[in-house]
Amino acid sequence: MSGKVPLSKRAQKTHAENLYREFSGHEPDEVEYVQKPEIPDVLTVIGELEAVIYSTVRDGENERYIHKFKPSSRAMLCVTPNGDQLVLIGGKYLFTDRGIVDKWA
Repeated sequence: MSGKVPLSKRAQKTHAENLYREFSGHEPDEVEYVQKPEIPDVLTVIGELEAVIYSTVRDGENERYIHKFKPSSRAMLCVTPNGDQLVLIGGKYLFTDRGIVDKWA
């Protein structure tokens, strides 16, 4: 056992709000709850995730970001058996105030 105690939902929410604030440059407008899908025990591995493209508002401006992962940082792109949910497994990256950042191997 690792001995780590899981964070409470309140602590997780605080961390999430801080990460949003640091990345976006503004306060969260409201808390939006999304239903977390249940990940099945069986997934189909499609391949390595080479890049992510996403749009967001940062410092009051609409921005579009493209992150190309280093080969050593790529996650596996998987799909649920019924094909309705993509899942990223593994990878060596973090999401920070700068967006997606590859970890150094």
